[in-house]
Amino acid sequence: MNKDNPPLIRVYSSLIYELFALVPIWMVAGFIFIYFFDEFFGAYRKPIFQIYLWFISGIYLTYCWTKSGQTLAMRAWKLKIVSGRGTLSQKLAWKRYIYATLGMLMGGIGFLWALTNKKHLYLHDQILNNYFIDVQFYKSSSHRLKKR
Repeated sequence: MNKDNPPLIRVYSSLIYELFALVPIWMVAGFIFIYFFDEFFGAYRKPIFQIYLWFISGIYLTYCWTKSGQTLAMRAWKLKIVSGRGTLSQKLAWKRYIYATLGMLMGGIGFLWALTNKKHLYLHDQILNNYFIDVQFYKSSSHRLKKR
């Protein structure tokens, strides 16, 4: 196994685990939206609510990707997303989020792409030259170096 490419099971597990962080965020954001704007948008309430939740999710994800390269789920699965230049910039993080959304809207092709990719990259990460690193490997190898 290549140490730079985390196993596919961890990449997909992190993706699924991400819902455990997003659902409470959606619940709080939904409560705020309903409490303040329930009748305000009338017939357009549902699409505006969906866009609002998409935007709230984007704020959470892009903040995590730019701050540390890891969301809560990625920390649990010892993954980190980086670009060719290191940590993702705000612009690159939003591009990643928008491309991932488009890939999901096209039947999930952006996420299924990792099944065919040797480096286990999602399509949007391959396009943007982002990749996952195995934090578990780097932490354990640096720990071994300090012992010597």
